[in-house]
This record gives sequence, structure tokens and C-alpha cells, in this order.
Amino acid sequence: MGNISSLISKEQQYIRPSGVDYNAATNKNLLPAGWMDGYIESAEIRDTKLGTGQYIYIAWRTLDGQHLVHDHINIKNTNPVAVDIGLRTLSTIARALGLESIDDTEQLNGREIAARLAIEEADEWPARNVIKAYAKISTTRPKRASDLDKIRHQIRGNEGRNRQANFRQNDIPADQIPF
Repeated sequence: MGNISSLISKEQQYIRPSGVDYNAATNKNLLPAGWMDGYIESAEIRDTKLGTGQYIYIAWRTLDGQHLVHDHINIKNTNPVAVDIGLRTLSTIARALGLESIDDTEQLNGREIAARLAIEEADEWPARNVIKAYAKISTTRPKRASDLDKIRHQIRGNEGRNRQANFRQNDIPADQIPF
């Protein structure tokens, strides 16, 4: 739990989704890249390792409870770009949750929110899931990227069949055109 409004100014509360995880995930079973529904299991303000800034640590869990993904959102840092990205992410989370603003991390705990996951690989640590964006949970959005690919393939297939059917209907021999 932590008071956010005392750390950021009103001018810093705008949006651009982002989020990078620098801690290894505790669950080594990777989720596929794409949108997934889940909830914020816990959120709290923590100091950076160097003690020169602060970030909101978010533990995001899938709705089935099987997978946990960590996220860090910079809210106070010597790098103004990191703060800008972090505050935009925080604003995106607020909108996704239907909040005008987030004044305390306690407002996030237990709230359902969708996350766009990616898989990050590096030489220093094993592959892990990272959160790239947040959004309101939607019943119409595919739950995984593979579902989206299937839907796109079906749409493209139907479009091709529709074009062929339209072409056949409009394919009238020249001697039957009344002029």
C-alpha cells in the first residue's frame, strides 16, 4: 500500500501503455504472447535498488490463478523518460479500471484487468513473461494471440469466398447485356 498522489504532479498524469519486468517470473511455465484476462493480486510502492527512485510493483495473476507475472511502473526516477512511461501506464490502468485517478496502490489490489503479455528472453536469465500493456477486460477480445490469428484466418477465408461468389454473380455473358 502506498500513496501515489504525493509522488507525482497533476501534469504527469497522462497515458501511454508500457511496462517492463526486470525480475524473473516465479512460475516458469510461460504464457503465450497476447491479451489475457487476470487481476492485480497486489500492488505496492517500492524503492529502486540504488535508492534514487520509486516504482509501483504489480503482481498480476491470470484469472485461473495458475500464472503470476510481475511488473514495475516507474513513478519517481532520475530518468524523466522512465517516469513518463510509468505515469502513462498508471493512467492506462486507471482508465481500464474505470477510475479517474489512482491515489493509492490499495485501489488496484484485487481488481480485474487484461494484460498484453510478451515473452522476453535474455542471456542473463531464462525466458519470462512481461506485461506490455493493460486494458479493460473485454468479452469480445480474444484471450490469446493464437485465438486472434485463427479469427483473422477465418475472416480472410470468408472474404475470399465472398469475392468469388460476387464475381460469379456479376459474370454475365456479353450477348445477354441489353443495349
